[in-house]
Amino acid sequence: MVIRPSQKDDAHSMSHIYVQTWRDTYLGIVPYGYLYSMSVSELEQGFLKELQSTHVISYVAEDAGRVIGFISGGYERQSGHIYNGEIYALYVLKNYQRQGAGTQLVSALAKQLNRFGIYSMQVKVLEHNPYRRFYEKINGIYLRRQRMPFAGEILDVAAYGWVDTGLIYR
Repeated sequence: MVIRPSQKDDAHSMSHIYVQTWRDTYLGIVPYGYLYSMSVSELEQGFLKELQSTHVISYVAEDAGRVIGFISGGYERQSGHIYNGEIYALYVLKNYQRQGAGTQLVSALAKQLNRFGIYSMQVKVLEHNPYRRFYEKINGIYLRRQRMPFAGEILDVAAYGWVDTGLIYR
């Protein structure tokens, strides 16, 4: 497995992974209509913009030349005082989960954030996501639960954080 910075050519794979992992993970958690209205081509345009941004850090995981997961992150978007960095998105195809790709992607992001002087980070994830305990396994501390509007419903979101991102890859 190879972890490398994302490139424009990865936008299609990233959008496909995003749609597929949402459908695999969130069926029965988020509204069905939302999941099946997701468009790979629309998301691809968003990922292309993101990959051109200087404010977003993004990596992909490749296995045998195929992109099987990705992460994006950067500065914390709500101007927190403790957690200066944030994981915006982390998705790995179901058949490649529990093989180290997620941990390697988070480590790559954390190391890059450290190069910019950002040593703390948080992530928000739907509380009913069956994979959210992954963040605890890589030393994330459960911070809080929030209720947030999403697709016409109010869903519970869990936040995890690392005061020292060096704890992720130790």
